This record gives sequence, structure tokens and C-alpha cells, in this order.
Amino acid sequence: MKAIFVLVCFLPLVVSAQSWTGASRPHVAIDVEGRGTMIVELYPVDAPKTVAQMLRLAGEGFFDGLLFHRVVPRWVIQSGDPDSRKWTPEDARAKPDGRGGTTGLGESVSGKTIPFERNSVRHRFGTMGMALEAPKSDTGDSQWFINLEDNFRLDGKYVVFGNVVGGRDVIKRVQRGDRIRSIRRAAIDPTWF
Repeated sequence: MKAIFVLVCFLPLVVSAQSWTGASRPHVAIDVEGRGTMIVELYPVDAPKTVAQMLRLAGEGFFDGLLFHRVVPRWVIQSGDPDSRKWTPEDARAKPDGRGGTTGLGESVSGKTIPFERNSVRHRFGTMGMALEAPKSDTGDSQWFINLEDNFRLDGKYVVFGNVVGGRDVIKRVQRGDRIRSIRRAAIDPTWF
């Protein structure tokens, strides 16, 4: 009886480790109203806790209806502030903060922080990173960003946990105040590669 219990307890770990290797990494689809859909391949081997957080929040519908509250040309687009759900795109666009963000947004999170996961994945165009209150801090939560170009000065300071592999043209079309319709786990489509 004990042997069966041990096998049952560890079976999910074996299955999840197998499902996160090579071409079978998890993917999420980010549907941005009026801009299109981005498909992000996540990197659970390089950032397991960060990827688990993203998948958990996406599965709960946490990101549905949120705005991109920060867009800095030649730098990043950022989302994940739950307070942005209460704003209209027009209100967000009317309140720039002078640094690419929106006055009154960018401070709220889900309330479930995760530890910083340093890895060697570089901040290249299209990679997804976890926003933090300070570099290398254990303050990752629900806010994330996508690099608009290679931002190697962020390497080792902010964890990269994914890469846009489909809809890369959408990245450059996103404007501050654009609404995310949904973020959902996505199946792999060979035409993305």
C-alpha cells in the first residue's frame, strides 16, 4: 500500500517534467483587443515558479480585461495590474506619467509573490520577463513585460520566463491602454515556427 501511495504522489511530478521539455513547453495565447493574438512559449525549466504563477493566474482568468498600462518605445510593453480592469482605454491614454506608464496604474498585483529566479536567458526582442519592485528582488507577482528590442542590461536582474513565438507583429502594435481580452493556455501550432 505504501509503494502505491509513493508512486501516486510522485507521478504528477514526472508527468509535468516530461511535458515541459523541448517542443512541448507550455504556451499561452494573449488576445489583445484590436491588435491581435500573441503566442508565448513559456520556459518552466529556466523559471519554474514564475511559469507556474503565470499559468495559475491565466487559468483563473486573472489577466482578462486588464490593460497594458505601460508602453515604452524601444523598451517594453507591460501589463498585469488588476486595478487597470476598472479603467477605460481612453482614460488610461489620457493620463501618461511621462515614463511610458499611466498615472495611477502600475502598483497593484495579485498579492501572491514569488521568489526571484535568476537564469541565463537573455532579454531579447519578444522575450517575456517578470516585473519586480527592484532588480533581483522576491517581488514577482502578476505584472510582466515583453521586450520591444534586445535589452541585455536587464539580464540577471529580471527573469525571462517566455518568448513570443507567434504573432510577433502584435508586440509592436500594442499601445498604452490596450485591453487584454484573455490569456489562456494554448496548444502548439507548427505554423508558428
